[in-house]
Amino acid sequence: MIKPDADTMKAFAHVAQNVPRVGAFLTQWRTTEVDRLPDTASNSQALASGRCQVLKEICNLLSEAPSHG
Repeated sequence: MIKPDADTMKAFAHVAQNVPRVGAFLTQWRTTEVDRLPDTASNSQALASGRCQVLKEICNLLSEAPSHG
C-alpha cells in the first residue's frame, strides 16, 4: 500500500471522527468477507483474499487517522 499524504490522512480523520458509521460499515464488511473466505471457490480465492487485504488497510487507516488529524 502507498503511504497517504498528510491531506489524505486529514480526510480519513474527518471521516473517522464525523462519520463513524463509515468505519463501522467497512469493519462489518471486512469481517463478513473474512468469514466467507474459507468457503470461496478456489478460482476466486486470490480475489477474495485481496479484497480482505484492501478492506483491512482501509479500516486501519480510519482507525489510525484521528491521531494524525
